[in-house]
Amino acid sequence: MNWSLIIKVQGYLLLILGIMMTFPLMISFHYSGGDLGAIALSIAITLITGLAFIFIFKSDKKFKAKEGFASVSLGWILAALFGGLPYFFHGSFGPYINCVFEAMSGFTTTGSTILSDIESIPRGLLFWRSLTHWLGGMGIVLFTIAILPMFGIAPGQLYNAEVPGPTKDRLSPKIKDTAKILWLIYIGLTIIETIFLMFGGMDLYTAVNHSFATVATGGFSTLNTSVSGFNSVYIEIVITVFMFLAGVNFALHFYLIKGRFRDFLKDSELRFYTAVITITTILISLNIYFSSGIEKYTVNYGRALLDSAFQVVSITTTTGFMTADFNLWPSFSALLLVALMFFGGCAGSTGGGMKQIRILILFKHLYNEIKKLAHPRAFFSLRVGEEHVENHVVRNVLGFSILFVFIFAGSTLFLAGMGYDIITSFTAAISCLGNIGPGLARVGAIENFGFFDPYSKGVLIFCMLLGRLEIYSVLILIYSMIFRKR
Repeated sequence: MNWSLIIKVQGYLLLILGIMMTFPLMISFHYSGGDLGAIALSIAITLITGLAFIFIFKSDKKFKAKEGFASVSLGWILAALFGGLPYFFHGSFGPYINCVFEAMSGFTTTGSTILSDIESIPRGLLFWRSLTHWLGGMGIVLFTIAILPMFGIAPGQLYNAEVPGPTKDRLSPKIKDTAKILWLIYIGLTIIETIFLMFGGMDLYTAVNHSFATVATGGFSTLNTSVSGFNSVYIEIVITVFMFLAGVNFALHFYLIKGRFRDFLKDSELRFYTAVITITTILISLNIYFSSGIEKYTVNYGRALLDSAFQVVSITTTTGFMTADFNLWPSFSALLLVALMFFGGCAGSTGGGMKQIRILILFKHLYNEIKKLAHPRAFFSLRVGEEHVENHVVRNVLGFSILFVFIFAGSTLFLAGMGYDIITSFTAAISCLGNIGPGLARVGAIENFGFFDPYSKGVLIFCMLLGRLEIYSVLILIYSMIFRKR
C-alpha cells in the first residue's frame, strides 16, 4: 500500500475543500453573519493541512486498486473531519461529534441532522451544509479525477472506487473526460432547478440551497419544516421532478443530451425505477385517502396524491425532503416507505440505498432459482433488458446485499442495545446506511438525531460512510490498515 501517494491525494482533496469554504465565507460576509470568523479559521486550517500533505509526502504517481479504494474512503473521512470545523468553531452545533455527524451527513448526502432549530443558524453555515451535499453528491473525488492528470497522477482506480453501483458507464474513453461530462450535467441540472424555483417565489439564496440538496439527493433545507414550509404546490412539483431526475443514472442524461432517446427509454433499470415509484405512489395515496383520518387527505385526493408522490420520490432517491409528517400515516404506508429505503436510486446517480439495479438483479436471480427447482436440467440465463448479466456480477450483487443487511442488522442491534426503541433503531440504521435522512418514531420527518449518545452517533457516522462508498471501499481501507504487509 503506497501511503505516501494516498496522503498526497488527500492533500489535493483538502485544498479543494478549503477553496470551496470560501463560498460560505462570502455568504457570511454578505449577510454580516456571526459565522465569518469560524469559517475563515476553518479555511486556514484546511488549506495549511492540505499543502503540508502535498509537499511533505512524495509518491511514484502509480495507483493500484487498493490505493484507489483507500484514497476514496480516507478522503470522505477527512472531508467530514475538516468539513465539521466551521460548525465546531461557531459553537452552535454542540460537541465536535455533532459537527462531524452533520458534515458526514452532508458529504454522504444523507441529510440527517442534529439540529432542532435550523433557522437560527447563520446563513453562511447553512450554505456550507447545502454545499457539502452538492460536493458529496457527484463526489469530491470525482471532481479531483478531472484535475489530477494536471499533476501527473493517473486517476483510474479513484473512478472505480467512487462511482456507485455494480456497473460504471464511461461516457468517454478518458476517465477525466467522463468526470468532466458528469460534472457538467450535474451543474446544468442545478442551474435549471434554481431558475425554476426562483420562478416559484424563492430568493436566489434559498433556491440555490434547495437545488444543491435536490440534485445531490441530500435533503438539507434552510427551514425547520423542510419543503412544507413554502406551502407551494408549484415548488413541491418542481422539487419532485428534479429529485426523480437526480435518482436516474447520469449516463442516461448524457444519452438524452446526445439525442439517444432509444437508449434512454429502453434502459431496464430506469423502467424498474419508474414502476416502483409509480406503484408505491398510487398505493400510498389510496391508503392515506381512505384510511389516514387526516382531513386534508380524506377530502382532497389531489393533496394525498401529491404528498404521496413527493415522499415516495424523496425516500426512493434518498433525498429526505418532506412535505408531510409520514409518522402520522397508516402503518401500511409507513412500511412501504421503509421498504423503499432499501431500494435507493439508480446506479450512477447521486442517490444512495442498495440501488435499483441490484434489487432488479436479485429479483431476477430469485425467479431463475425458482425455475431451476421446477426444471433441474434446464439452463436459465439472467438478463436485464437485452444484456446478459455475468455470474461474477450476480455474485457481487449477492455479496453486497448480504453485507448491507448484515451491517444494517448489526447497527440496529447496537442502537437497540443502547436503549432506543426498535422502530427508532431500525429506521435510524437504514436511514444512515442508505443515506436517506429521516426515519420513523424519534427520527421521523419532523425530528432530528441530536438525542443520540456519542457512541451511537459514531456508529451512524460509520453507517453513512459505508452507505456512500458502498461498503467495499471502506472495508478495503480497514483491511489494508490491519494487514499492512499484504
